[in-house]
Amino acid sequence: MIFVTGGTGFLGAHLLTELVKQPEPVLALKRVASSTLNTEKLFTYKFGKEGKSLFQKINWVEGDIMDLWSLSEAMKGANVVYHCAAEVDLRDDRPDPIIITAEKGTANLVDAALAQGIEKFCHVSSVAALGKPAEGDITEENFEDFSFENSPYAIGKHLAEQQVWRAQAEGLTVVVVSPSIILGAWGNLSNGSISMFTFIDKMSKYYTGGIMGFVDVFDVVNIMIKLMESGPYNERFIANSENLDFQDFFTAIAKGLNKPLPKTKLSNFTLKVFQKLNNTFSKQKISSTMVEHATEVHKFSPKKVQDAINYTFIPVRETIAATAKFYLNERGR
Repeated sequence: MIFVTGGTGFLGAHLLTELVKQPEPVLALKRVASSTLNTEKLFTYKFGKEGKSLFQKINWVEGDIMDLWSLSEAMKGANVVYHCAAEVDLRDDRPDPIIITAEKGTANLVDAALAQGIEKFCHVSSVAALGKPAEGDITEENFEDFSFENSPYAIGKHLAEQQVWRAQAEGLTVVVVSPSIILGAWGNLSNGSISMFTFIDKMSKYYTGGIMGFVDVFDVVNIMIKLMESGPYNERFIANSENLDFQDFFTAIAKGLNKPLPKTKLSNFTLKVFQKLNNTFSKQKISSTMVEHATEVHKFSPKKVQDAINYTFIPVRETIAATAKFYLNERGR
């Protein structure tokens, strides 16, 4: 039996759409207050009329990764775990809840997995948990180069992954997948990477000077499943299709949304002034992490996973075009 955390979120929901095609029963953890509505909508989007019956194949169990007892109860009968639950939050004004939830929640999950005798455990980390080399692309080997002068989200992801490697040393067989920015369809247009489509829909004429890695959500899910089925185990793998500068990235989104193309580059100084003004007058805060991501160069190498499982990534522009089509449909356009 397969046990999944984060099934009400973007990546976990997409993972569930693939796992229900397999013969093994699927358990999906949800908090009492969490809604499965967006997950159900995703099933309908991907499978049409068949979506409802496929969604009903999921056995939802209530629990919380911060509650070890509830995890142990929810996990009973499972032999494989996919850990997708995470608070993707780039704000830096409330670091403690972000860091503690990531580290303690993952510690609880791997402890429950060890106690239950789980055979294989897939942990979704992030390229944010890696450090930057002095030169060249960021690889899986840069974990030890991580600086704690970093965002709360990155620190939480790094500490969470340390818990996984601690459990691996205690006998748990693990796979760690570290995605870059994951793109794809999701019903909450103000949450996650699809919120960038909402931003470009409103302000398409501007771009920033940074470079970032991007990957299709299907690639991440497919890599997770392939690695869990056949290994290599007890290793970390970056999932990154392409590194794009933000002008190219925003241009592709603008084209998909039939919006004016970005022509005006926002300087670092302009972004920081805008950040200060926005944070003075708006409840939607812009963090220093958001500004840093938009202006700095981050390039990630996918070579390890490409070689390990002979994997070919979906081109990012194809992903953007498909996501833009989904976005417009959600907006009734």
